[in-house]
Amino acid sequence: MEKVDKKKNFDITIAILILIIIAVGVMSVMCCISQYEKNYRLKLLNNELAFEQNEGELLRIEYEKRTNYRNVEDYVVNRLGMTKINSYQIEYIVSNNTNQTLLISAEEDNAGIFSRISRAFSVALEYFK
Repeated sequence: MEKVDKKKNFDITIAILILIIIAVGVMSVMCCISQYEKNYRLKLLNNELAFEQNEGELLRIEYEKRTNYRNVEDYVVNRLGMTKINSYQIEYIVSNNTNQTLLISAEEDNAGIFSRISRAFSVALEYFK
């Protein structure tokens, strides 16, 4: 009788081990499938991100092309008749009276040759900025 009891215990242990191995195998396969799906989704999202970044870069280039500051400056100078302010055209005056605004313009006719050369040089530097 002892042999029959040992054989039944051995069969139950083998059955439990087989069930555990099957359960671990099924869980492993499910995890691999889930990981594959997530990796595929990540790849799709990375492709979408790259596309949107390229689209953003194209929009930035288009924006910069449309707001070319040279074109804006040409429009302001030619169509609106505005001129660029130079540093020698502005003079600051300290005044205690806050009710008045004074505008003082520098006279270029009385300027010497060196001041005219320096103004021309500053205008050229301003142009190349």
